Formats: sequence, C-alpha cells, structure tokens
Amino acid sequence: MKLTLTVIAATVYLLLAAGTAASALAPLPASQYPYFADDLQLQGLQAALDQSLAYLRSVPAATCYNVAGTSLPAQRLIESVLYFQKLLEAAPTAEQLNQQIQNAYSVYRLDNRPSGKTRRMLITGYYQPIFKGSLERKPPYLYPLYSVPSDLAVRRSGGKKPTIGRMQDGGIVPFWTRKELETGDLLRGQELGWLQDPFDAFVLHVQGSGVLQLPDGTVRGVHYAQSNGREYRSIGKYLVDTGRMQLAEVNMDSLRQYLVDHPEEREMILHQNDSFIFFHWSQPGPAIGSLGRPLTAGRSIATDQQWYPPGSLVFLDSRRPVMADGQVVEWKKMRRFVSVQDTGSALTGPGRVDVFWGSGEAAGTEAGRMKEDGNVFLLVLNPNTRLEQ
Repeated sequence: MKLTLTVIAATVYLLLAAGTAASALAPLPASQYPYFADDLQLQGLQAALDQSLAYLRSVPAATCYNVAGTSLPAQRLIESVLYFQKLLEAAPTAEQLNQQIQNAYSVYRLDNRPSGKTRRMLITGYYQPIFKGSLERKPPYLYPLYSVPSDLAVRRSGGKKPTIGRMQDGGIVPFWTRKELETGDLLRGQELGWLQDPFDAFVLHVQGSGVLQLPDGTVRGVHYAQSNGREYRSIGKYLVDTGRMQLAEVNMDSLRQYLVDHPEEREMILHQNDSFIFFHWSQPGPAIGSLGRPLTAGRSIATDQQWYPPGSLVFLDSRRPVMADGQVVEWKKMRRFVSVQDTGSALTGPGRVDVFWGSGEAAGTEAGRMKEDGNVFLLVLNPNTRLEQ
C-alpha cells in the first residue's frame, strides 16, 4: 500500500497534499453521465478487475460500504465488476460499451469543489521505485530503512482508523516524529537495509514500496509495514509556502535537485514531514496494494477507502503527460476505467485519486508530473440489471 498502502501516497500529490474541502458523493441523473470511453483501449483492464474480484470475494459476505448514504453490500460490488467483465468479453465498439454502461449502471460523481473554487479533484500518480541498496552499512550506503520498532503500539476500534503510538503509563501516547526518530537515533538496531541517498529513502516512504538492487546483483522487495501514525506533511508545499519554489515547478526531480543544491537545508526540509514509514521484506515483483493484490499500471488507483469502496469500478477523466527526454512534450486526455486497489496515509477525503503508473525510473518521471484536475465517477450496477450466470 502507499505510505499506508504501498503504495499510500502519490508522487506529487502526496508531496503537494493540502487540506480537503467538505465533499459529497452524489448520484448523477442520466443526462449528466459522461461519455464512457477508454484511452488505453481496455489494455490490462481484465487483469486488474480479476484482482479486485479476488479481494471482494475474500471479505465476509455481510460486509457493506456506505455510498452516498446507502449501504452497499460487497456482493453488489462483485456483481458490478462481473457484469462489466461480461460486457468487455463481447468486444463491443466504443459506442456500444458507452450505451451499455448508461443502461446498466448508476453513476456517482465524487464532488470536491469548495465554494468559489474550480478544482473538483486532484489526480496524481505514484510508482514503485527501484534503488540501489545494501543489507549492511558501508559507503555509499549510509541511509537506512527501518523495520517496525518493538515499542510501536496499534489500537484498533471497530471500523475506525487505528490509533498508533507507544505505550506510556498504561496508555497510548503519540509515537515519535520523523525529526525525533532521526535526530535522537531512536531506531538503532531496527535497520532493514541501506540506501545511497536520504531522498531515496524519503521517496520510499512516500511510495510505500519498492525494489532494492543489491551489490551482488540480487534484488529484494521492501513493502510498507506500518507508520508512526503522524500526519503526512508535504515538503513540496513547504517549499512553495516559504518561497523556495514555484508551485508549477514542483515534482520529484525538482525536489531532489533542490536538496542536492541546498544540502545545508536537506535535513530541515525532510523533517517538515512528521510521518515516518516502517518496512518489511517482500518478494521483488509487482507492487502490492492495500488489498493485498498486485497492482496494474494505469488501472489501479489509491484513494481514501472511506469514500471509495475497495475493489470498486471507477471511471477517471483527466489528462496525462507525454514525455520525451525527461520533459513533458504534450498532454493527452486520460479517460479510462480503473479500480480502487490501494490507499495511503496522505489520502484523506474524496478529493484525492492517485493512479499507479508502474515500476522504475520512467514510470516515476511521468507519475511525478501528475497533479491534474479531473472528475471521478463510481459505477454501481443497477439493482434491476440481471447478472446472467
């Protein structure tokens, strides 16, 4: 999950995350349905939907999700995905598929537009980074990733978010912040692996998972295990607020370069983010989301699952960058079907959607440019639409 999923926060959206305005999940009249078309020509969609079905079939049969004030059983989500898969199997034309969806589904738009503002949603990207690393501390590998410390406590209460902290005088108090952990050397002995650059470690904290290429040529996967429970704070937003950078120029590459150019500020800037992530080893391979299922590039999204039911079918309408030589050469429409398969500790409220871009440097470069307006629509099969067995 990103950050708290692998996968829970987004490259730039996590780095630029701001407060979320009050929002509502609103059912649309049919006259306001979008035109359902797919810019990926349905590539990889069936595989992504199979992963969502595997998850939904694993939850207790009585599981329900609150959608626009209505209790939505997990079985309804299963039927929504299954019916859509059957539509795809018939290889309809774009016009036929659009009409079939219009006839068979109820559509909900997640509206995040506060009064006086034009932005409805913030669509961002995240990826699975690949960094050189080591299992022991030796130059140039001097910056650690940590496993879950023994004094971290998690208290769960029903369906509420868990309380994370440490035990003190019989109760739970907030766990140490990033600054306290790093300047106080409070995690000695919990080192999992070592990286060449502190910003590489920070990126893994943002993305939630990644792959380490070891000196002997082998690779090891690292994956989110737990967080310190502290609020995520955007270093990109901090640099903008303090006049160090302009909002339009903030992305992963520019943030990394700023820290290279201003090494005396690096520690102070990274410590603006109180959130800290702990990892465990995993098999290298596909990124795994918060549902415990492999993610599909371009088809899996991370969201706040209190607003977006896990495994649900979503239609995304935004735009994406086209890159050449590390630069954006144009922007193209990004209108596609995706599925909710991840989450993140910085993903709060309905106004954030993070699209999984894939693994490696190229995916990271493109994902890092995503901070776009958009619209997000939840598709739920109508109760009177029969799913033929």
